[in-house]
Amino acid sequence: MDVEARERVEPSDIVDAQWRPLLRIGAVAAVFVVIMIPIQALVFILIPPPQTVVEYFDLFQRSPLLGLLDLDLLLTIDYLAMIPFYLALFVVVRRVSATSALIALVFGLFSVALFLFSREATFSMWLLSNQHASTATAAQRAALVASGQTLLTLYNGGSFGLSYILGAASTLIFSVAMVRYRVFGRLPGIVGIITGITMLVPANLGQIGVLIAMLSLIPTLVWLILLSRALLRTARGIPAPAGSTPPSTRKAAPVP
Repeated sequence: MDVEARERVEPSDIVDAQWRPLLRIGAVAAVFVVIMIPIQALVFILIPPPQTVVEYFDLFQRSPLLGLLDLDLLLTIDYLAMIPFYLALFVVVRRVSATSALIALVFGLFSVALFLFSREATFSMWLLSNQHASTATAAQRAALVASGQTLLTLYNGGSFGLSYILGAASTLIFSVAMVRYRVFGRLPGIVGIITGITMLVPANLGQIGVLIAMLSLIPTLVWLILLSRALLRTARGIPAPAGSTPPSTRKAAPVP
């Protein structure tokens, strides 16, 4: 193995042609998230979420769309878009560090699953709001408010916090592998490590959590932009000629 091969792994040399459509989808998903994150942040700033269940009920009665937005509808879509992105990173990183790639993928997918579980309130609160508005008795209204409070507890609870930490761990593991094996060069991996570190503080840890979560958006956007470009470049790579020795066996072997 020559010096250049030991210093840097070219993803286009280690990804089979059959996976290149997935890389394109992952790149598009990353761009989509880049577009959506500022919109979600702007909604959070311009339309601060209510503090109580009754305030949420009133908001849904005035504008169901604003109620959905304040309960992370856009962020839910972002998390779903991260699935093909995680899969695309796995396809690239697994050829140089299969263990790191698999652990990072599992953490990333569990992060998405736990986030979706914690966002039961997004649509259920709308349903409870409609029932609350049409209910005449005080006892029924109190029961609906109690149900809404349960949803908000889940919304801001342990599942969301664990989802946040697993997403940070996934980002860190992928990024450390990128730096170690020079996949996509060093810059995306270094930015990813910074992103992962800033994500280790969940957004539901009071004001400091919210502040760090907002600050983490900056390296997150840079990371996604860098990797979307890198994935697209890799997807345009020329497949190895049929019958030839796979490039991964010639020059992509990981170095301890």
